[in-house]
Amino acid sequence: MRLKIKVKHLFAIAVALCASVLFLQAFVMPRIEIAMAKKHFEQGTPDGKEELIRVLDASSGNDKWALIRDYMIENGSDLSLIRFDVIAGDGTYQSSTTTSFPNAPRWTGEEKIKYLEAYIEGGPIDGYYVRAAKQLAYEYVTRSRTEDAVRVLERTEQKLPGHVEDQGRELKLARARIYADAGQLDAAERLLTELSGTPQPRNTYLNGNIAALQARITAQRQESASSVSGAVTRSDGTPMAGIGVYLRSSRDVYHSLIESEPYQTLTDSEGKFAFKGVAPGSYALYIGLNFEQIDGWTLPASHDEEWIDLRGGEHLTRNMTLQRLIQLRSPVDQQVITGKTVTFEWEPVEGAAYYTLNGTFPIENGTVGHTIKDHIRSHSIELPIETLYSVVSGYSYKKFGDKQIPDPSNLLGYADPSSRFSWSVEARDADGKLLTRSDGYRLNEQTMGPLPFFYLKEHTLTEPDRLLLEGRTDEALQEYKANYERNGQDSHSLRMIVKLLEISAFIDKRPLDAASLPYLVKLANTDPTGNALPSLISYYGSIGEWAQADRYYGMLNEARQGKVESYPQAQYGRLLLKQGRVREGEEQLRQAQANDPSNRFIGDYIASVIYLSAALDKAEELALLYPERSYYDSSNPDWSKLVRGLKEESEDSNDKTYFDALKEALLVCFSEDKKRIEDWMSEAKFPAMKAFISAVSDVD
Repeated sequence: MRLKIKVKHLFAIAVALCASVLFLQAFVMPRIEIAMAKKHFEQGTPDGKEELIRVLDASSGNDKWALIRDYMIENGSDLSLIRFDVIAGDGTYQSSTTTSFPNAPRWTGEEKIKYLEAYIEGGPIDGYYVRAAKQLAYEYVTRSRTEDAVRVLERTEQKLPGHVEDQGRELKLARARIYADAGQLDAAERLLTELSGTPQPRNTYLNGNIAALQARITAQRQESASSVSGAVTRSDGTPMAGIGVYLRSSRDVYHSLIESEPYQTLTDSEGKFAFKGVAPGSYALYIGLNFEQIDGWTLPASHDEEWIDLRGGEHLTRNMTLQRLIQLRSPVDQQVITGKTVTFEWEPVEGAAYYTLNGTFPIENGTVGHTIKDHIRSHSIELPIETLYSVVSGYSYKKFGDKQIPDPSNLLGYADPSSRFSWSVEARDADGKLLTRSDGYRLNEQTMGPLPFFYLKEHTLTEPDRLLLEGRTDEALQEYKANYERNGQDSHSLRMIVKLLEISAFIDKRPLDAASLPYLVKLANTDPTGNALPSLISYYGSIGEWAQADRYYGMLNEARQGKVESYPQAQYGRLLLKQGRVREGEEQLRQAQANDPSNRFIGDYIASVIYLSAALDKAEELALLYPERSYYDSSNPDWSKLVRGLKEESEDSNDKTYFDALKEALLVCFSEDKKRIEDWMSEAKFPAMKAFISAVSDVD
């Protein structure tokens, strides 16, 4: 059978086919291309960003604005200055990124400016419009284009409809902040005056920020105001532009960054920053960086070592230099170690006088870090496995059934052959200042290097180890004791007995008892690391056996090669004061203070100086040099104020009589006898002396 098709039908079919092709080309294929570009960008495929850029450039209208909104504005940084991937400072690193597409590649500043400018020119005036303006202003500010930043915020404010008045006020406040950061205080105050003229009682958050900025500007205008300035660079000299810089008080460093941080700014194109009108107090500098800025680099700042203490009218310069991370050599990449020793090796660091070897082992929901060995003079060290087994790392807890008990993995530490361990090193100069470290952000093949993981398989789990891992702590302790009774050379059981006894005393908030003492003494006399000695010093000090406390402190000093950590040294100094050996105690406290940036024992040190010399001027100088900082919004003593009170009180009294009474009061205080101290306080005649003795008695 023949099928006849007329020419007009063929023509209609051809037209339909052409229309279908045109429809596919005009509508379907672009949609597929957009969908694929979005998918590849979100997944972080190698050409994902370039693919999305091609789609962006080819799009128009709502399609273009939707892509900019979803893939740039939604997760962008605006003028709040806290949306960085990493916040670093005071020896801590905190990842702060919250993004819809964690695997997506990063936009460069130039790319952001191009598309945000396009959005401001032709995009819809909605909630994203204001965010786009703030983010564009942020990019301008990082390039020292202050006037461009102000201009885009002003133009955006003018375009907003009248019913979004709060957003307009936010843009005006953002302009005022930019002017204030640039030192153009008159321009900033004019904008604040406009904002104050139209108060909005409902928006207390915005009103609070307006008041805070006005207070900051007022402080900046005072001639006695302090300032802190500097620059952020890399060690190769590269200036770090667009870095967030925060000057944070000691009361604020224990919470995450918040938008209302009183002192925050951005580095300019030369990496420079400045804070003016800073109130007296103790501060630490923090910086905010994106991953690509810190990848392979570190900010070498140790906890409690980089404080800035301002007393008013000072103008300090503090530069911050990022250093390259140290590359590790061995053990790495999950190496299994079965022998009696382990050799740690890393690349040498120019200018390093010594290194600190740190380790971590896993616990439930995290890891525990600790120091393995300090003051290592070479860039490698061979350690007996026993040294790792003896590491002290504190305690954590794990839930077994309805009970929280000490985490067995933490207690076993390096003696758990199933655990994967990691390690790191820090390089320090002759003054103990941190130069650089090995642990940090390594995010690509060039910076990754060998991975610092290894296993220790020398130890085989014992029966009490298994009981411990099952959460049967009391049974494990009895089995460890039984093993040690059978074999007095069983160092593993002895270590575990002491650990379990110490944590039991800690949980019960009591000192170790006499029954625990033989185990502790045996461990202290056989463990060359000296890690058991501080507990013995504390025990004998608590019962007044001073000769034994002296003996074990001497052993600790020998084990640490004359470099005892500041905390046990200060505690030993206090024991010496307690005995009336004030000159020896003052020497120990002086040495401990020099190595303790926390200044937690400055009150004891000052008290010993006053007792020996009655030199209140020197005591006040020490109090100003080593202020005790207020943490967690607490109120620590102002030792300089307390000493000034003594000076004024002594001038109004007979000097000899006053200082005789003060020395007697200090001896009562040094005794740590609560009854004697309470009796003295009830009879004290000098208010300033009473306040000083009360503060010293509370030092812990």
